[in-house]
Amino acid sequence: MIPNELPGLTEEQVAVLARYVRLDVGLDEVRRVLSGVFEFSLEPETRSASMCFRVPEPGIPVARAHISNALEQKRLGLISEKDLVHWATFILLNEAYELDPADEDFIADWLNDMSYNLDPT
Repeated sequence: MIPNELPGLTEEQVAVLARYVRLDVGLDEVRRVLSGVFEFSLEPETRSASMCFRVPEPGIPVARAHISNALEQKRLGLISEKDLVHWATFILLNEAYELDPADEDFIADWLNDMSYNLDPT
């Protein structure tokens, strides 16, 4: 399928992605809402994604505050280390997200560190 022919995300799909970057919704709900347009595996040995949607313009923003929020939720015990690894990996795999250009290197470094250097078990 030619990229311009891919369907755009629905309002519900965009909303769930925006909620997930804030950790306001769980990964099971994200998987349910994105079923058929974004299939993924977040386990270390099988990290993969299959995207069947047109990337939104602009993308769903990922800012330094999202990194801080995720780390704070982990510190408070609201999410596990595995949840943090899956969160970072999902953002890296999903092209609908757009890193804040002012902090792009910082955000990318943190996401990569969380995704690849923390224990996902």
